[in-house]
Amino acid sequence: MEFKCVTLPNLGIVETQLSKEIVKNLWALVEEAKQCQMNHKNVLAGHISSSLKIDQKSNNLKEFIDNVLPKMASKYIEVYKGLPVRHLISNEHSKIELNLDSLWVNFQNKHEFNPIHCHGGALSFVIWMKIPTSSYEQNNLPISKNSSSQGLASNFSFIYNDILGTLRTFVYQLEKNISGYMVMFPSSLHHQVCPYYESDDTRVTISGNVALHYQT
Repeated sequence: MEFKCVTLPNLGIVETQLSKEIVKNLWALVEEAKQCQMNHKNVLAGHISSSLKIDQKSNNLKEFIDNVLPKMASKYIEVYKGLPVRHLISNEHSKIELNLDSLWVNFQNKHEFNPIHCHGGALSFVIWMKIPTSSYEQNNLPISKNSSSQGLASNFSFIYNDILGTLRTFVYQLEKNISGYMVMFPSSLHHQVCPYYESDDTRVTISGNVALHYQT
């Protein structure tokens, strides 16, 4: 007698480590945002010190928009072909038009957090630029270690229901060496950023939303 296990279809995420050159350009964008001071905090869920819009017309963004975003979105659609990204269903003869709807940089300090939320658009992404803490160290602090919610302190996590309706959490355990790591996911996938402790340094992340249009 044989037993066969079947994994039911589901959406997922796509990850990549950005090149040093692109990370350098992204840091230049962060500095430009600091100079322009275009507030983005009022449209976000985050309880954080500052969130600033990034100029999408900046030359420092060209390589990222021309190469990184299209390749990552194409990989997402290729892997999860036949599954909807929000209400859009791909067709093998369709041409996909990608638009970067919004782009911003978050500055998060000790004890601050982003509660559970989702984004607009079809796909969203986060790029961890600077993580001042160690997940291992943070989750071994007394405030974390004695909690029934182990592993969440200082970390980013996705929250979703499985086929039985049980709430699941997928946690990225962030260490200091993760600079320039990017994750793309469906915009409607709920996620959160938990607070960190004891460090007085600022955490820096870049996020954005992507719209996809299918043209036949």
